[in-house]
Amino acid sequence: MSFIENLLKTYSNVHVHDDKRKDVEEVIRSLINDGRKMLHVVTDFDYTLTMYEKDGIIVPSTFGVIVNNEQLTLPDGSFVRDRAAELRAKYHPIEHDVHLTVEEKTPHMVEWWHQLQSLLLRSNLNQSFIHQLVNQSELHLRNGVREFITELLQSQTPILIFSAGLGDVIELCLKKEIPEFKHNHESSHIVSNFIQYDSNGSLISFSKKVMHSLNKNEHELHDTSYYQSILKRPNVILLGDSLGDVGMVGGMKNLKHVLKIGYLNRSTPAKLEVYKNVFDIVICDDQSFHIPNVILNAC
Repeated sequence: MSFIENLLKTYSNVHVHDDKRKDVEEVIRSLINDGRKMLHVVTDFDYTLTMYEKDGIIVPSTFGVIVNNEQLTLPDGSFVRDRAAELRAKYHPIEHDVHLTVEEKTPHMVEWWHQLQSLLLRSNLNQSFIHQLVNQSELHLRNGVREFITELLQSQTPILIFSAGLGDVIELCLKKEIPEFKHNHESSHIVSNFIQYDSNGSLISFSKKVMHSLNKNEHELHDTSYYQSILKRPNVILLGDSLGDVGMVGGMKNLKHVLKIGYLNRSTPAKLEVYKNVFDIVICDDQSFHIPNVILNAC
């Protein structure tokens, strides 16, 4: 029995497009044969490394950890969470509309992120407050992510985390939840929206280029230490939960094989068909990282 056939037979929530099965099997076999020394991992963070829901309640995103707090206010006394909720109600349906192209969605995503960042810059948020909010947050990594990232770090397999969320929250969360990341993350690299602070810990700006869910392929990596670490690693395991995540390897050169694994949260038959066309393997409504661990451990 092939690797893919075994996965599909064992896990009912794992899907592969019928027309892709042979090609996906060949990619996985090549990843296994080439081994870990030829591999690196590229992954999204929100709702990919983190759970989408726990006990029936949607888990906050990295932005949500901050903006949903009831103590976060604007100069006029209004709550950031209310303004952020208005923005989400307007833009979130656009982001996940499978009938719109990336080109059609992109201007709306840029507007959303700029307006959200503007809210935070005008609020009473500061660096110590962010630390406090992350420590108290309901942000949960998927079951098995700790093992997945620990294995990558211990084997010095590079991992790139591409996120349209808040890089500050990602770093704090990973250091909090994964001991190995806290002490040894030289082989990891995070590209996200990072906050710039003044000497008092007050927010003064965000990273120059806004990263939203659909423009991850536009971010240049050639001048980073991460790029140097993957020059001789042409095989990639890519993980994401939105259709735009497949573009995370868009700026990388000399790739041999890319295995694209997509998490489909709150799946519907229509969404599943779209995801199967874009990703090689689709995992539906699963809050674990079991399948990526199975594949990584085989390499």
